[in-house]
Amino acid sequence: MARHILHAPPHLSAWCERVKAFLDGRKDLPGMVGFASSGSSGNPPKMILFTPDALQASARGAVEHLSAWRGDWCCPLPLYHVGGSMIGWRAREAGARVHELSGKWDAVRYADLVRQTGSAWSSLVPAQVVDLVRQGIEAPACLRGIVVGGGSLERETGRMARRLGWPVVQSYGMTEAASQIATALPGDEFGDEWLPVLPHWNLRVEEDGLLALNGPALFSGIVTEDGDGVFSLSGNEPGAWWRSKDLVELKGGRLRFIRRVDRQVKILGELVDIDAVEHALRAVAPDSCVETVPDERAGLALVLCGPQEAIMRQAAQMWNASVPGYQRVRFLSCGELPRNEMGKLGRARLRESLSNGARQKTPI
Repeated sequence: MARHILHAPPHLSAWCERVKAFLDGRKDLPGMVGFASSGSSGNPPKMILFTPDALQASARGAVEHLSAWRGDWCCPLPLYHVGGSMIGWRAREAGARVHELSGKWDAVRYADLVRQTGSAWSSLVPAQVVDLVRQGIEAPACLRGIVVGGGSLERETGRMARRLGWPVVQSYGMTEAASQIATALPGDEFGDEWLPVLPHWNLRVEEDGLLALNGPALFSGIVTEDGDGVFSLSGNEPGAWWRSKDLVELKGGRLRFIRRVDRQVKILGELVDIDAVEHALRAVAPDSCVETVPDERAGLALVLCGPQEAIMRQAAQMWNASVPGYQRVRFLSCGELPRNEMGKLGRARLRESLSNGARQKTPI
């Protein structure tokens, strides 16, 4: 294996080369596999580093959990993403083959590839499942399980996919954990929020409700860059517990994800947890998100963004009637939300379009 193998999307290729040069200068560092990540909040990129043994442990745990010891895998995800790359590691662990979907995502071509190759297993992101359902594509009979990651799949969409024969299961994971932490099973009814934890993880909930984890698949280090372009490497000691920024509940070997807690801002001098506001509003307007724009008086103002104006207005009005002024939504911004090729929300692009006026805002 090359000394370090780093994965990053095309727009981060130059940054990735700089990271590699930085790591190559660390002669004390063993060969690592890295994945670029900007997190769910669109923060500056960072490189999450793993030993090959950690990725193998992740693959083994997933294959054991799903009983996926037989059958090929179909990969429609980019290999620079941990979710796509881990398909190959799982297939190797089970002695199976991987069949990659070339070119851009296409629901019909994906279904044809699964059928032609007889693939039993695959991974998708929620946006891809939505495409299969909207086009009414029936699943090939060879499939045994499809792990859905990169975000939560809406319950009714998942059930419609099941009716079309797609054996989708919801998963919860993160780049720092080399993909899956908890995953439902194909035989479970779709939509249960409590997901079984994979066998290679030790989990606990800290006093503040945040998930902490340790296990053989946990990352070994993170490379970050400061404002002057200087890289630094922070390590994670083997066997150490790592605190995430996710609020969860644990019960009987199962995990329920609540929300993230890494976006807090000051409005009218008061601390506001944007993720908490967004979580509450999504109960009424599921396909929406909350961002901020500068405000001369308050410092910042909350903006509810999404494609369904009537539902968003109802959600915002209900919320505003029950909270103090500094927590209230001041604007709506209607239109499709920007997403990357994995279907994840592009928060940085959304904030830019709000700030430069490309995306309209309507006072509530």
